[in-house]
Amino acid sequence: MQADITIIGGGMAGAAAAYFLSRGAAVVLLEREEAAGLHSSGRSSEQFTVGISADTMRRLAQASRPFLENPPGGFAPLPLLASRGCLTVGRADQQASLQRLYGRLTGVGAEARYVDRNEALQLFPALRAEKFDSGVLEPGAMDIDVNTLLQAYLRGARANGAKILTNAGANAIERKSGKWIVTTPVGEVVSSMVLNAAGAWVDDITRLAGLAPIGLTPHRRTAFTFLPTGIDASRWPHVSNVDYRWYVSPRGDSLVGSLADAVPVPPGDVYPDDMDVAQGIENIEQDTTFKIDRPLSKWAGLRNFVADKNPVCGTRVEAEGFFWLAGQGGCGILTSPALGQAVAALMSGRELPEEQRTLGLTAEALSPSRKELQS
Repeated sequence: MQADITIIGGGMAGAAAAYFLSRGAAVVLLEREEAAGLHSSGRSSEQFTVGISADTMRRLAQASRPFLENPPGGFAPLPLLASRGCLTVGRADQQASLQRLYGRLTGVGAEARYVDRNEALQLFPALRAEKFDSGVLEPGAMDIDVNTLLQAYLRGARANGAKILTNAGANAIERKSGKWIVTTPVGEVVSSMVLNAAGAWVDDITRLAGLAPIGLTPHRRTAFTFLPTGIDASRWPHVSNVDYRWYVSPRGDSLVGSLADAVPVPPGDVYPDDMDVAQGIENIEQDTTFKIDRPLSKWAGLRNFVADKNPVCGTRVEAEGFFWLAGQGGCGILTSPALGQAVAALMSGRELPEEQRTLGLTAEALSPSRKELQS
């Protein structure tokens, strides 16, 4: 099979890239599982926020907002975002951390405001008043309909002529006569360029291509759901404490809770750790009035980081025609529009989109050759 670009990985990153790249190129997307988005993309917290500590990631989130709020006509059958808000609370001795969060939000043009204890309790009545003094509210934080977004990218890519192949993991990758040849269980794909968007397996795919890895480390995060007793919390904001020992977020009639852990693990299909679930419950019960006798469900997903916690999008001098889209660190859903647009521009030899450059994003800051990733 011939293509201009072969994308390896059918999670949100690969799907977004396929959508934007297929507007001007013949694209084949390879997914080793039986369906796209089975790993990290299908296990996210479904939150849009720009309160992210990593500078480049935060700018990419803000650059993604216009697309998510107003996608192209016919892109998705349902709205991608729903109002939620994000509240971060802290004690008097944590005011400096709250101020930094406020500065991160307003620094990229997002709305934010300080709230006192009384207003925070009005927003999230289950907080224990004695455990915090004030907070920062991000009114523009949203819920993301992750499955609708993923399927819209895939449907749009197919409409542009892209081929989406499942059960098609890369078994071998070689460079020959100026082309990349990717061997899969369903045959070979020959293309001028390859985009490695394989999530936790990015470094494995990189080695398979005979190239030096970028130094990506997967981290497990465990989450669970529980029912609030006798209250309707469906309209409450996402809430966490500023040192991020826990978070709680409404999801339908239930609530999602987490220790907000990040445990380094090898790439693979991860499962919830019972000790992390128990610690998350304990932390939540210490700071709220919730009593969580037994979770309704529990799961784990992977968050993938490189050394500086910012994403990788681009190529290296020694890797002609081989590009990376990786290291989204749990923010791959909410940054997928901007990163999809960025990788489409870079693989076409163009500048980043103007709206991204206006926010201070640069190809150098995304590059897999940036000095922050070098050992």
